[in-house]
Amino acid sequence: MVIIAPLFAGLLMYAAFAPIALWWSAPVSLAILVYVLHEPRLSRRLTSVALFATAFFAPLLSWSNTYVGNVPWIILTLLQIVLVLPIGFIHLQRNRPWLLLLFPSGWLLTELVRTRFPFGGFGWGRAAFSQADAPYASLARLGGVPLLSFIVATLGVALYLLLTNHRGTSLIIVILISLPTLLLTTSTHSQKRDFTFVAVQGGVPQLGLEFNSRATAVFQNHLKATRTYLDKLKKMPDVILWPENAVDIDPFRTPIIGEQIQELADTYSTPIIFGAVLEKGDNFQNASILWRPKTGASSIYIKQHLTPFGEYIPLRAIAEFVSPYARDVRDFLPGDKVVLHHVGRATFAPLICFELLDDRIGREMARQSNAFVIQTNSATFGTSPESEQQLGISRIRSIEHDRFSVSISTSGVSALIDPNGKVTYRTGLNQSAVIDGSIELINSQTLSDRYGQQIELLLIFLPITFLLSIFLMRRRKGAKRV
Repeated sequence: MVIIAPLFAGLLMYAAFAPIALWWSAPVSLAILVYVLHEPRLSRRLTSVALFATAFFAPLLSWSNTYVGNVPWIILTLLQIVLVLPIGFIHLQRNRPWLLLLFPSGWLLTELVRTRFPFGGFGWGRAAFSQADAPYASLARLGGVPLLSFIVATLGVALYLLLTNHRGTSLIIVILISLPTLLLTTSTHSQKRDFTFVAVQGGVPQLGLEFNSRATAVFQNHLKATRTYLDKLKKMPDVILWPENAVDIDPFRTPIIGEQIQELADTYSTPIIFGAVLEKGDNFQNASILWRPKTGASSIYIKQHLTPFGEYIPLRAIAEFVSPYARDVRDFLPGDKVVLHHVGRATFAPLICFELLDDRIGREMARQSNAFVIQTNSATFGTSPESEQQLGISRIRSIEHDRFSVSISTSGVSALIDPNGKVTYRTGLNQSAVIDGSIELINSQTLSDRYGQQIELLLIFLPITFLLSIFLMRRRKGAKRV
């Protein structure tokens, strides 16, 4: 059981994410992990947690070896295992059931560390990101991703209690989660979708790391697909949306590219929001640009949270020794502020790919915007589950911030997502496609937008403080008896 139980639990956690996507397997997985943490020997608990994390992260992150070999995948998996390992220091005891309060907080603390360390963190695989179809997913509006992950872990505790004949306590936990869920079942807005858009997934000539070596072809794909579609329309949309890397040639340094974008905007009298790579000295910048008819570039957002080992190389000497591909990466420079795109009544928050994992950036953008455009590129991950897993994250972010989101990719899965996390339209992988839709512009802020970080810290430290006070009180009583 020392080996089988944690391995099975890890596989169940993996099954909660795409491509399997069984949301309920996440709390079942953590219920087994709670059982494992009752083992009295620390060495066995740490071994069990390592086995759990291996069975979870190794298949979950297998997309990271699509074109670069197994070494980066193995290193990334090992790093996640190490960061989850501290949960093995929690020793749950049957004669002290109140210690179960430690588990949800401990789980959330490991997620907090993973989202911030190292190199700005890598929060892929947070329990909340598997819960878009869960009946309690709407609770993300109250406390964001941290609260949702905390609830998954708490339900794991409740299931463990149920299976160990503590049905009353288990029922109380379920009721406490169900009551606010019933009040927040769906977004309460009018659903008046009167802002229109056309989002173009132009596709790439060939999947792989070299997709942007054919940058002109990628740009022409999006240009052609947009023109072909708009020529069929009687009424133009309010905005055209292109993905990250749709324009991988700096339109400000290559006049012919800028001229073609301007011609497109002028011909159809419609502004375009597109992802571009800008040159900054010897480096690059990953940008989201709003380009208007007649006047050209209006607003430029530079991606703030860059992808380590993808857009820049930390510890370059070591990275180049591990993988020869690191030598080919010219570092990108991050932006230092939020810039929004204003199109008529719409204020678009441009989240660029990896930034989906950053709670802080999402909250800051949500406070100032009324719609999300998620610009991403999955060409470097082929037809792996990466794009589907990212879509799950986008769905949770839409619920968390109570916003319509248009997720547009060069070649992955693109989708229109409503504030309840429901995908109302989606494309397939590695195809040229267009999403023609409309959204409601929502200006309200969720509780998570206002107090998300404070709620996260409260969920982590309040149970720990409570248990510490119980321990100190019992210790004082013991001292008085002596």
